[in-house]
Amino acid sequence: MNATRSQTIRATDAGTEPGLILIGALYLAQGLPIGFAFEALPVLLRQAGIPLAVIAWVPLAGLPWVLKPLWAPLVDNHGGARIGRRRAWIIPMQLVLAASMAGLAVIDATAGMALWIVALTLIASTAAATQDIATDGLAAVLLLAGLTPVLSWAEPPASARPASAPARVGGYFRRPGGWALLAAALFFGLPYSGVLALSKLWLSDAGMALGRIGLVGIAGSLAMMALGCPLAAQAIRRFGTGRTLAGGLAIAIVGLLLWTLAVTGITAATLAGVLPAALVLGLGGGVASVAASTVIMRFAAGGDQTGTDVTVAQAVHVFSETMTGSVAITLAAAAGYAGALSAITLASLAGIAVIALMLRRMPG
Repeated sequence: MNATRSQTIRATDAGTEPGLILIGALYLAQGLPIGFAFEALPVLLRQAGIPLAVIAWVPLAGLPWVLKPLWAPLVDNHGGARIGRRRAWIIPMQLVLAASMAGLAVIDATAGMALWIVALTLIASTAAATQDIATDGLAAVLLLAGLTPVLSWAEPPASARPASAPARVGGYFRRPGGWALLAAALFFGLPYSGVLALSKLWLSDAGMALGRIGLVGIAGSLAMMALGCPLAAQAIRRFGTGRTLAGGLAIAIVGLLLWTLAVTGITAATLAGVLPAALVLGLGGGVASVAASTVIMRFAAGGDQTGTDVTVAQAVHVFSETMTGSVAITLAAAAGYAGALSAITLASLAGIAVIALMLRRMPG
């Protein structure tokens, strides 16, 4: 083992770079507000008697994740010298996030409190989005390492950013392939986010108890994390990122079609009837999510402003998911759940073609 590699490993062991467990914990905490806004809040408001046309505005709690490129350079360029450039942002944002979620825990989900619930969710989402910028700056290379053989891999020491080249949002758009990645990112999560916005609302309207709706959501999430994500890691190594992404989206569309069967009455609106749909959708969503993140991280790792570049691409991705959820609920209010799911299916099929075309235009 050469001296450079020994120094790198000692620096990593000493905590100069965070480990994958720390990165995972930060991403988990950051995802709580978005998970609440997309998973729990719409159902709670629906059971409180709120119409679908109003609930369609709830996914817009994801807007801070869309707008965060506006302050991403600030996070990339500034931080506390005493506690660390990234930690200076992560620690206070964690405190704001914890306080906001604590407030949500004590508020009753009623029509009269809907405005307060959405406001606290927006505050928590803003804190989480800001923290995510700092976390992404640490994770761009480490997450890639988790998808490739790492036993003989030595990460180079992080280099300081030159004072003459601060991070800029405009720097992303000057990179070859940047626009193509943004076009592809519009479709990364389309089938999963569309069904996620509708499925639990439909189950609530179909009379399923809240506890059972929660079990359906848990089953889908477990399929995503325990099955979809590990499968994606293996598939990327064997088939490449592009094919894995397309495969994940195709699986998610199968899950979408299974939900359509339930909504149209072909299969029963029972726990046993919808669990297969939730599991297949979660599996496809997990595969597609890991592959999409890999595409974004690899692009960002090729530049010198990783936090900002990841943030720009992720913002477009989240914008797509946010608008997909909002539009899907609006369509359901106007044309019914089956009509909304049919529109999502067609858009998802078109999205696979767009992604394939855009990825071919990206370097590497």
